[in-house]
Amino acid sequence: MAEKTPGEIVSVRDILFVVFKRQKMIIFVLVATVATVTIGVFLTKPVYEASAKVLINRGVSESELKMAPWLPSLRALELEEAINSEIELITSRAVLEAVVDRLDQKALTQEPSASQETSQDSTSRVEGGEGDTEKSRLRKIMALRRSVIAEPVKRSDVIQIRYRSQDPQQAIEVTNTVAEAYIDYRAMIYRTRGAVDFFDEQIELAKRNLDELESALRNYRQQEAVLSYDEQSKMLLRKLNEFETSLTEVRKDIISKETKLSKIRDFMSSPLQPLIPSLEMREEKIISELHDRFIDLRLRLNELLTKYTEDHREVLQLRREIALGEADLRIEVEKVIELEESSLEALRAEEDALRTTVTMLYKQVRALPEKELTIEQLQRAIENHKEVYSMLMLKREEARISEASDRRIVNVSVISPATLPLKPVKPQRKLLIFSGFLIGLVGGFGLAFALEYLDHSLRTSEDVEHYLGLPVLASIPDMKQD
Repeated sequence: MAEKTPGEIVSVRDILFVVFKRQKMIIFVLVATVATVTIGVFLTKPVYEASAKVLINRGVSESELKMAPWLPSLRALELEEAINSEIELITSRAVLEAVVDRLDQKALTQEPSASQETSQDSTSRVEGGEGDTEKSRLRKIMALRRSVIAEPVKRSDVIQIRYRSQDPQQAIEVTNTVAEAYIDYRAMIYRTRGAVDFFDEQIELAKRNLDELESALRNYRQQEAVLSYDEQSKMLLRKLNEFETSLTEVRKDIISKETKLSKIRDFMSSPLQPLIPSLEMREEKIISELHDRFIDLRLRLNELLTKYTEDHREVLQLRREIALGEADLRIEVEKVIELEESSLEALRAEEDALRTTVTMLYKQVRALPEKELTIEQLQRAIENHKEVYSMLMLKREEARISEASDRRIVNVSVISPATLPLKPVKPQRKLLIFSGFLIGLVGGFGLAFALEYLDHSLRTSEDVEHYLGLPVLASIPDMKQD
């Protein structure tokens, strides 16, 4: 079709003429584009995404609320900062190193199968290669840093951890391993050494001793025969058991007294203003009353400082009262320490006396048959160690609750572990094929009209009359020979 002159309107007939004239080319471009996109889509390996969600719960202790009632108003700002800090912690090098080590350990402990070999090949590609060298390990860590995404969920206290892989099983394994490593690493860095650690060590020691005694009793019963006890042995062993039970009770009392004294000394060695007395301190009525009055004075001082300066008469008077209250409180605490130390010395003296009596009874029992004595000793030792073990477990739990309630903490928990993704996130086949169809359609029509625009030949009688200005008397159609 010849080129239209400027200002001439292209009719629908002209457009349809071009479409029907170039329909084969349009269809070819459309089919070629759609076929190319479809083949590319189906040849592209699917990528799956697994995600886990972690809840950030900002806790405020009772002591903080009592000293600062306005603290909850700052929760939103502090929570945002806490979430940002947790995101940085999730993608930290220490966490990613732990993830790589755990994944490598799982790969060594699992027997290879067809699916696992595929997963391991994918892991080597995604994580940066195989091998146990430091360079290979560093590549894996850097690959994880690029692939693991941690981001906050809008309008919530939740962090989402995402990871993409061509193997869906690997995607959920890496995602869940990242969440587990993050929880473990966070617990390690926020855990402070104190009473809980002390009781943990004692519990571990008591458990080891208890296991050794139970194992020794089992082995001895298998090797030796057990005879009946006579009346004399029963009487001596009963007395020995009573004194050993008393000795165990005294030892438990000594541990309780030492723990109480330790907490009281910690109370004395720290500033009194922000502390809340422990349960042991609350048992002393006068100390509890003095401390409550001390806290009330501190609160009144805070109120006065909002109205007056430090040099104001009422502020100075109140500070003197606070100083006197603190002195009185420390005096009473010193009295409690003296009483507890005296009580502890008495318990230690009682322990020495009981130990002497137990030693004497052991000498009397030596005349008993060796087998019977050994079994009875092992049984008594096991029972005593069980009591000590139970007491240590109880003390450890009390110490843990005490530490948790006396400081502000951020509780973190996995509320939604990663599950097997059913559909890949890439490629989106329907969308890509539809986009290819649109591109092919637009490209076909565009190419058809471009070729028609560049074609300057005269095709119709109207073109001859319009461009040459000559009348057309007749036209002979182009007849194709068969």
